[in-house]
Amino acid sequence: MSQKNSSSRPGSLRQRLVALGGLVVIVGVAVAILVAAGVIGGEGGGTTSTGVRIERVEFVDPPRAEGQEGLAVGIEEGELAPDFVISDFEGARRRLSDFRGKVVYLNFWATWCTPCLFELPEIQELQDRNPTNVVVVAVNRRESLNKAESWLRGLPRTDGGKGVSFAVNGLDPNDSLYERYVRLKPAMPVSVFINPQGEISAVYNGAIRLPQMEGAVNEALASTSAASTE
Repeated sequence: MSQKNSSSRPGSLRQRLVALGGLVVIVGVAVAILVAAGVIGGEGGGTTSTGVRIERVEFVDPPRAEGQEGLAVGIEEGELAPDFVISDFEGARRRLSDFRGKVVYLNFWATWCTPCLFELPEIQELQDRNPTNVVVVAVNRRESLNKAESWLRGLPRTDGGKGVSFAVNGLDPNDSLYERYVRLKPAMPVSVFINPQGEISAVYNGAIRLPQMEGAVNEALASTSAASTE
């Protein structure tokens, strides 16, 4: 006697429908969390207290030094970092390539990113230890100016004080900069180190600690020194 395929039984069909319904609920919850976190839906930024509108990030062609004529622009180590103009908390427009000659620590963060709570104070300490050769460009992802600003003001510092602030406190209202720089998504926080010649020297997906930050800065400086002797 032939047997019916088990997938055609009513009980099996009901189980599959229940499982599908559960999957829909899980996906819905995940989407709701992402929306609440500002990862999807809506746009951040806003207007400063002086009435300056926070603009979206603008991408521009990076300047090239001698020997960089054929260097690719990209987000891999050894490539020329994509150049951009970003609004800071005061609404001023700041350009990445204006910081040539120093190591740039580009960090993506958000208030909903728990590891950022512990990483940002150590980034502040790194900046304080290296005031002449390191520029920190901290980029908030898709949140309002007021929310981002007040959150940074309330962060505890490693020296026991309160409030962190960087050379550039930037805002990425629609995630365009994050989308351009981050290959592994979702990944938070993300740290990109750019050497004084404007080339990417290291990329970290996930939180890093102060010793790793200092090591990345030293590597960025060393890569520039090596290039200058070639």
